[in-house]
Amino acid sequence: MNRLGTPERRTLLAFVLLAVTALASACKVPQDTFASAVIEAPAPAKPGPAGWSDRKLTIANLGHATLAMNYFGVRVISDPTLFDRVGLALDSILTVGPRRHIAPPLTATEVGPVDVILITHAHMDHLDIPSLKALPKTATVIACAKCAALIRPLGFNDVRELKWDESTVVKGLTITAMAARHWGKRWPPFDTDYGFNSYVLDRDGHRMLLACDSAYTDVFSELANRPPEVAAFSIGAYDPWIHNHANPEQVWTMYRQSGAHYLVPIHWGTFRLSKEPMDEPMRRLVAAAGELSNEIVIRQIGASWTMPAAARLRVDHGEESLTHARTK
Repeated sequence: MNRLGTPERRTLLAFVLLAVTALASACKVPQDTFASAVIEAPAPAKPGPAGWSDRKLTIANLGHATLAMNYFGVRVISDPTLFDRVGLALDSILTVGPRRHIAPPLTATEVGPVDVILITHAHMDHLDIPSLKALPKTATVIACAKCAALIRPLGFNDVRELKWDESTVVKGLTITAMAARHWGKRWPPFDTDYGFNSYVLDRDGHRMLLACDSAYTDVFSELANRPPEVAAFSIGAYDPWIHNHANPEQVWTMYRQSGAHYLVPIHWGTFRLSKEPMDEPMRRLVAAAGELSNEIVIRQIGASWTMPAAARLRVDHGEESLTHARTK
């Protein structure tokens, strides 16, 4: 049986491969980005979502921008990329695009129940059609403007588009969209601009920032008056894409401006989308943090982290003692 189907489909595939190769060359992306035939390494750790407490915030890094969370009883996943490649998916037969350097820590089945899927923007390494197809269709999908047209045909009944400063609530979790400094076309230069969102999550006063891919901006300083406990920032793909992706030193500055107490680095070490070495973003981020590097949590793909009770106390008893300790 020929899985590629008709001659027309094979012709389309050949054209797509040629176009992707040309785009990679034009963008000076390393040659092995699309050609790599094998995943280089297994995930260093494997999370166990089934054992996470509904009374805590637990986060696992599943690679790239994918975070699996138990947010005080609400199961959340962000920008899911759960398979070997991201890119142009052709009828679920294959995906043309970069291959993972580290294997997915969990399969879609192992992720378990999902209440909320967060999509920050429509780039193919963030809105991955095969991964969305594999997740429970009972989940509520939160996405930026115009993304519902890509997501609803996959079988999701509850897809909510948010513009900046708009909010929605799912099972007691309030999700508010906010800005970043990025872009939203899925297949430049011809495609629709689908927009891009960062998200602030809030359940019973416990707040987290999930920042969209972003160049340096001071927009996140708006959160400092009511800071999140946790902030997730993209730290890779800055060489040569510095106009759309902040470098690690800039990320550290944005994190500090947000007022958050813990930094979850994402968008590094999984897919080769730029020229910097795969391990450079984390090394530079830790160096930029200096004596405060203990605030950087989840430094391995597949690792999990549960927010300490000490951080949660500030919601009930004020922030003075924690903020004082943080600025010593």
